[in-house]
Amino acid sequence: MSKRHLSPTSPRRLVPSRRGQLLAMLAVALLLALAGCQQPPPLRETLVVFGGEADFQIITNQPDQARQALAGINQRLTRYDHEWHAWRPGPLVDINRALARGEAVEAPASVIMLIQRSRPFQTMTDGLFDPAIGGLLAMWGFHTSKFPVTSPAPDETEIKRWRDTLPTLDDVHINGHRVSSDDPAVQLDFGAIAEGIAAEEAARTFSEFGINNALITLGGDVYALGNRHGEPWRVAIRDPFSNVLAGVELEGREALFSSGNYNKFRESPSGARWPHILDPRTGMPATGVAAVSVLHPDPVLADVAATVLMIAGPARFVDLARRMQLGCALLLTEQNELMITRAMLSRIDLQREPVMLGEPIDLGDSCAPNAP
Repeated sequence: MSKRHLSPTSPRRLVPSRRGQLLAMLAVALLLALAGCQQPPPLRETLVVFGGEADFQIITNQPDQARQALAGINQRLTRYDHEWHAWRPGPLVDINRALARGEAVEAPASVIMLIQRSRPFQTMTDGLFDPAIGGLLAMWGFHTSKFPVTSPAPDETEIKRWRDTLPTLDDVHINGHRVSSDDPAVQLDFGAIAEGIAAEEAARTFSEFGINNALITLGGDVYALGNRHGEPWRVAIRDPFSNVLAGVELEGREALFSSGNYNKFRESPSGARWPHILDPRTGMPATGVAAVSVLHPDPVLADVAATVLMIAGPARFVDLARRMQLGCALLLTEQNELMITRAMLSRIDLQREPVMLGEPIDLGDSCAPNAP
């Protein structure tokens, strides 16, 4: 036997045994510590508002407080859903009927707020965003929860008649709590801004309850607060041609809002998709663009911008992005061509390679170039 090996009766045999026991104990302790360090899953709640699901993921060690916040959010968003709904019986339907009769009408404070919040965007976008076109949306059959729309599309005469009146938010006046319009063709529909404001309100409620880390998802659009146990929130940008176009990491207070022809649409006579996003200049659905995504700290701005860039198309993408002070935006055409800002490209993880429509556009290094 080599001198380096110990006999079975040697007392030194106990040393490696104790070491083995110690290592085993350390391994068990490490596993227990790791198990203790594993973070619990977020507290999760799903509500049904604005014709879709609102999903909330909350990181907190105070679940009772989180549930109180969720109860407050549920109550507020349910009220907004009732007050803002453009075709289901409620305050906005009553307001639109009164406006069509040329009458001034009492409006809930939340509707007054929507009108006031909408005005700067209507001016900023040259009217591409205009909540006064609810009558046009109804004419195209988009006042429904069932898609694709199968009812007959309006004919050219109906569309021309609407264009000749061209109701705008400039026709709407507020006097105290009363709303009136110079044009009886004005019909209010806040679908292009409602989810952004709802996300903003939900975030405000979370802050009031001391919740700093949450992910708010409204109909597929997201607003991230803080982080997920120290890691960014990871979300996806939907691909109108497939499944996922890109992954995105959100942290702090960042909103990712998208519009596209893949969800709410009707088919054109040629079989193409006509999205529910309408161009007030033509009275027709926005065509040529399959999807738009905007990443910005302000969920209201991101919501409006996602709609406006769908209407603007590639020709005015850069102009409108600059006007709205967007640093992170992308547009995917119906021909699978990608326009994207340089800052947006640096933030996303593309899952496939669309055809690039020009070089990445330099609108600054930040998603909010002019933010303080």
